[in-house]
Amino acid sequence: MARKPENPIFLERERYRMRRLMDAARLAPVLAAFLFLLPLMWSASEAVKTASVLVYLFAAWGLLTAVTAFLSRKLHKIPRDKWQERP
Repeated sequence: MARKPENPIFLERERYRMRRLMDAARLAPVLAAFLFLLPLMWSASEAVKTASVLVYLFAAWGLLTAVTAFLSRKLHKIPRDKWQERP
C-alpha cells in the first residue's frame, strides 16, 4: 500500500498567491527602472520629440503608482507572521 507523502508536492492556493504577490513586489523596482530608462534608447532618433517622452514618463509613473498601490493593499492583508514561513 502506498503511503501519503509527508510534505505535499504543491503549495496550498492561498500560500501560492501570497508568494507570487511577494515576488511581484520584489520585481516592481526592476520594472520601474526598465520603464524609466527605456526613453534613453529613443533619444538616438531625431523623430522622438521631448513632449512625447514626457508624456510617456508621466504615463509610466502613473502605471507604476497604480501597480504599487495594488500590491501594497494586497500585501497589507497578509499577516506578518506568514511572511517568514517556509514550506
